[in-house]
Amino acid sequence: MMPVLLFLTPTWPLLLLALLVALRSAGASRTVFGWLWLTAPLPGLLLAALATGDPADTSLEMPWLLLGSLWWVDEVRQVFLLTTSLLWLFAGIYARGYLGARADSDRLQLARLRSFEYLWLLTLAGNLLLLIAEDIPSFYTGFVVMSFSAYGLVIHFRSPEALWAGRSYLYLAVLGEGFMLAGFLGTAAQIPEPMMSQIPLILEPDNVSALPLMLCLLLGFGVKAGLPLLHVWLPVAHSVAPTPASAVLSGAMIKAGLLGWWLTLPLGSSNWPQVGQVLIVTGLVAALGAALIGSLQQQAKAVLAYSSISQMGMMTSLLGVGLIDPALWPLLVPALLLFVAHHGLNKGSLFLAVGIAEKLKTRWAPLLWIALLLSPLALVGWLGSGTLTKTLMKSSLYSEGWSQLVFWLTLGLLGTALLMVRYLWLLSRMQKKLEEKQTPSPWMLVSWLLLLPLALLVPWWLPLPESTSLAWPDKKGWIGLAWPVAVAFVLAVMAWALTRKSSRWQNYAPPAGDLLIVYQQAGRSLVAAFERGVGWLQKFSQAGQKLFIGLRKLEPCLLRISQQEIAWRREAALLFSFLLVLLSGLLLL
Repeated sequence: MMPVLLFLTPTWPLLLLALLVALRSAGASRTVFGWLWLTAPLPGLLLAALATGDPADTSLEMPWLLLGSLWWVDEVRQVFLLTTSLLWLFAGIYARGYLGARADSDRLQLARLRSFEYLWLLTLAGNLLLLIAEDIPSFYTGFVVMSFSAYGLVIHFRSPEALWAGRSYLYLAVLGEGFMLAGFLGTAAQIPEPMMSQIPLILEPDNVSALPLMLCLLLGFGVKAGLPLLHVWLPVAHSVAPTPASAVLSGAMIKAGLLGWWLTLPLGSSNWPQVGQVLIVTGLVAALGAALIGSLQQQAKAVLAYSSISQMGMMTSLLGVGLIDPALWPLLVPALLLFVAHHGLNKGSLFLAVGIAEKLKTRWAPLLWIALLLSPLALVGWLGSGTLTKTLMKSSLYSEGWSQLVFWLTLGLLGTALLMVRYLWLLSRMQKKLEEKQTPSPWMLVSWLLLLPLALLVPWWLPLPESTSLAWPDKKGWIGLAWPVAVAFVLAVMAWALTRKSSRWQNYAPPAGDLLIVYQQAGRSLVAAFERGVGWLQKFSQAGQKLFIGLRKLEPCLLRISQQEIAWRREAALLFSFLLVLLSGLLLL
């Protein structure tokens, strides 16, 4: 049964896509987001639930596919697959109410909804394929399909902002795929079989080509994971995409970059202190910088996007520790796996809550607001999965003397608290602007209310390694979790007091995408410089053409002069030869 589920996990969405296209071409199906479409992530979810975490029990070898494909589910992939499948399932149910209600008689609108449906299935297939692919060609194929299909989800509404965000996303996606391809080709040339598990064996300190190849992989996956300077696509894409698409972009697809690092870097086997230190510093810059910029945003989804960058920065720092201290890596694996599932599902819940708040104007609003508070409390470490995740992460680092890093990660937790306060404030303002009573679609409410408890109870159902020891924090631990939230609340009150009587502070808020404006201006400057260079070349070309025409006009005169010169040179050569012979004869006499 496992080989069948492995095969169906990425192919079932593609089969559904082909079936929907065939039925609609024949006129047999006119529905959008039907029941059949909602079953797309079920094979992957069933596979993750039944897998044992041992590749020997859950593997599928296909020598006829690509260069020889091998798909399996190990302990790490099982957590990623379970989290991803759950989020895609509930986001799909949510999408049926969020977008399906907009399907009217407008043919253009209906065509866009069908396009969203097709691209959703294609993106899901790519995401699931890279999670189970052990061979490099399958992994890269899944990554590329996911990245470029998601472009259509980002630009779904076709607004100027959406098209601009889509172009930004596409440029960086191409850049990331290029770095990734260079890293894969360079490592595949040095291993006997193109398998992901063999790449860390090449990235050893004694290998001359290891450092540039590692840099390519770090940058290639870093685009998707939101590394500083490469993060600019996340805020703009999340802000304009439909809410269910934003949920899977931030909760599931962003983790593909983390998984790529996890599978290719020599974590726990080699000591790379320089690279590890760079990852720690880079991760902390992302954790703190994104929190600062995100807390000044004017849109709830942009705040959540910066929150994802901040949380991914914390995970990046933990990977850096694994490269510096290989002995600590086995302790960090359970903490990171729990962090992945906790953040993925809670962040998905937070994004789905934005669509709920947009229509939340009923007498039941206070009860729903209580539910809206749960995921933010979990993300700051005060509830359920958040508390156990932060405690396990800190205890693992404290046990090996990484107390200084714990301090900086605690400051990152302060940034997370600021982001959550800003997020809830923007949701309340959004809700107050609603003029008439309205209720979100039942599809939206059901999917969100089902995902919420699953996100809070992650540690109790997630298949973590047997060595994982979960424990609630002690008194000192609770104080460590409490003071960042208290400081964030005080800072938020101070900010509210400064801005409530004047809106001029909003002019100082950085735009979503921050450095994207700088990149865009630099790109325009380069294009302008290139155009000036082309203009100068055209002027030189025109001048050269005029000179050539003038020389052609002088050609008869130049030919006569050259013939006279040839005659003079011939006479001079004969005279010089005669004098040379005469001088030689005199010397002989």
